[in-house]
Amino acid sequence: MKQSMQLFSAHHADKNFIDRNCDHYYCNLLSIASFVDSSECTSLPYRHKHNAYEFLIPYGPIPLVMCEDSVYFGEVGYVYPVQSGQEHGFKSLVTNISYDNIVITKEFLEDVMKQKGYSGKRFNWRFELTKEQKAYIQLFKNEYNNGASCNRENLLHLAALITGSFIEAEFQKKGTPVGTPPHYQQGILQVVAYINQHYTEPVNVDSLARMCHLSKTYFISAFKKVTGETPYSYLLRLRTSKARILLETTDYTIKEIATMCGFQKTNTFTSHFCTTTHMTPSEYRENARN
Repeated sequence: MKQSMQLFSAHHADKNFIDRNCDHYYCNLLSIASFVDSSECTSLPYRHKHNAYEFLIPYGPIPLVMCEDSVYFGEVGYVYPVQSGQEHGFKSLVTNISYDNIVITKEFLEDVMKQKGYSGKRFNWRFELTKEQKAYIQLFKNEYNNGASCNRENLLHLAALITGSFIEAEFQKKGTPVGTPPHYQQGILQVVAYINQHYTEPVNVDSLARMCHLSKTYFISAFKKVTGETPYSYLLRLRTSKARILLETTDYTIKEIATMCGFQKTNTFTSHFCTTTHMTPSEYRENARN
């Protein structure tokens, strides 16, 4: 029971949020919190960390997910892992979100990794959700929902299958991806992954278009179709989000933060920040700290 409560608390910084907004399925090794798509399901900004490994599986877009210093857009069809001890959470208030949040005990996951020959390896920022994983997760939920007739041995077995499938999807690239996207969309998603990792560096739209072998005009159109915004808008949103974190948590000057977030000129940064937040960076910092 103690192990289950530790896993339960790893799902979210606010226990009341879990109680109000999710269905919960668990055993001593693994816990699943399923969040429903509802306007009443509102998650406030937060950051936390815990000993368990965590896996976020969006069933709808989730904006501004944070893991350490990275900020990204959670996309359907992918699993987003969080290493044991990594700080993570949501950068901004989010509503109408639907996702499974799976936490697995550190000892169990690392033991399975050792058995499979991957001891000491780390997960990347995401891997594709497979049909096998979806099936195992649904079977785990179904078994748990049997209530008094629930077979705890079956839950432990399914927990092992889920854990093993995550490790194989990351390190062996096994399994059948759910809903393989069109060719152009695969290229756009690769560009999105690149921007997510390099948004604080100089990024050129022409070079991004060349990465997926598209003309600049078609690339911008395809990018907007996949993500809902232009490449430049997406890039600015990530940079502004990073700037907010630095303003809230560091004493760097505005000029230093502008440079660290990829803005070549401080006045350009300040102008865009004001447009986005309706505050200057200095006002935002003062307001956040108060």
